[in-house]
Amino acid sequence: MSKQYDRKMYIFLGVVIALMTTIINIATITTGTFPAGHDVILIAMTIMVFCNAYLAPQFIQNDERTKRIKERGMFLSYFFISGYMLLMMTLLNLGLITISASQAVTILAGLTISTVFLSFVILSFRY
Repeated sequence: MSKQYDRKMYIFLGVVIALMTTIINIATITTGTFPAGHDVILIAMTIMVFCNAYLAPQFIQNDERTKRIKERGMFLSYFFISGYMLLMMTLLNLGLITISASQAVTILAGLTISTVFLSFVILSFRY
C-alpha cells in the first residue's frame, strides 16, 4: 500500500467520522445531555484518525524513529492520564461537577485516546 493512498484513506475516514460526530454532538447538546458518553469517544476517534493520517507515512517505515516516538508518546501519556484521573477525582470529591460513572469513564477514555495520539504527533516533530 502506498503512503499517499494510506493518508488519503485516513483523511476520508476522518472527515466522515467528524461529520457524524458533529451531527450526534449537536443532537446531544440540544437535548441537554452532553456529554452523554458516546459523543466524547467519537470526538477522540476523530482526533485519532486525523493523527493517524499525519503519522501514516512515518509509521509505515517502522524504523527506530517510529519506535522511539511510540515509546516516548506512551511514556508521556501515562503522566497526563494520571493527571486527568487526579483532576477528575478531585472535582468529583469536592462536588464541583456531578456526572455519572458512565460519563466519567467515557470522558477519561476519550482523553486517553486523544492524549496518546496527540503526543505521537507532537513527538514526531521532535524526533
